[in-house]
Amino acid sequence: MISCNIGRKANNSADNNKSDFKVVGYYVPAPKGKCSIASIPYQYLTSINYAFAKPAPDNSGNIMPLSNPDTLHSLVQNAHEHGVAVFISVGGFDIGDGPGIDTRFEVLSNTEVTRLNFTHSAMQMVRQFNLDGVDIDWEFPDPVEPSASNFVLLMEQLSDSLHRSGKRLTAAVESHHLPYGYGIKGEVFQIADWINIMGYDNEGIGSHRPHLITPHAPYWLDIISFDYWITDRGMPKEKAVMGVPFYGKGTGKSGSYRSLLARGADPYSDVYDTIYYNGIKTIQQKTKLAEKWGGGIMIWEISMDTTGQYSLLKAIHDAIE
Repeated sequence: MISCNIGRKANNSADNNKSDFKVVGYYVPAPKGKCSIASIPYQYLTSINYAFAKPAPDNSGNIMPLSNPDTLHSLVQNAHEHGVAVFISVGGFDIGDGPGIDTRFEVLSNTEVTRLNFTHSAMQMVRQFNLDGVDIDWEFPDPVEPSASNFVLLMEQLSDSLHRSGKRLTAAVESHHLPYGYGIKGEVFQIADWINIMGYDNEGIGSHRPHLITPHAPYWLDIISFDYWITDRGMPKEKAVMGVPFYGKGTGKSGSYRSLLARGADPYSDVYDTIYYNGIKTIQQKTKLAEKWGGGIMIWEISMDTTGQYSLLKAIHDAIE
């Protein structure tokens, strides 16, 4: 089995993050032979979002049982031993109705009964797995009614139950002012403990040469995203957690950071074989920017990292002051 242990042994949560800076790593259960639960570098993380639980397709508002519950139990046990929080992330781009189709969230958020069912189901999962909170990855509430208001109502319902139990609530949002950004009303900023901004998958945006391959997660995208959410929209700085990719994308090509290095990519560069990624230099620049302008860094996703001196999680940790 390939180890993900890439640094010194962690002692406690205070040792994880040299400040109040959040390092949030999404984790997708890895295929056999990849990163194991026990070898995740917990010392570089403050919380882990387990991806994904999904709403049931029957319009009840209930959340479907996990296909691999033992994996989440193991993750929580290991993470808590290292002082790292674990959230269940509900939703995702492939929610079940087709890539990017969010029908399940649109339906379940539309009535008080189904919103309550969803909240009860989420709280049951929190208790079952001893979780620290819930992350809502609805991609994305529409910038029209009732979608935008229903998202607020759903988040309010979840917040009431989670916060009464000493748990936390977060949400994932689009990077900047594309139409879906307007589906997130300002009330959400006060309801959520923090917001995970997906600062990636924007290839072609802002390019005047659409026939050419463009980076999907350049440094300037983080500047635009922070400016939009904090300056234009009023998101509290400390709640703005900027997402970075641990993978690369090109026209018809993609790959994890780990696989790109194995093929010969330079860990300090941002492009290899027409595939754009974030190397150590850019990741550390983004971390410094997030320290100055926001409240943390989010990663999609941690099993795509490499081991040893070229680890991006280690690079983030080393850049935090």
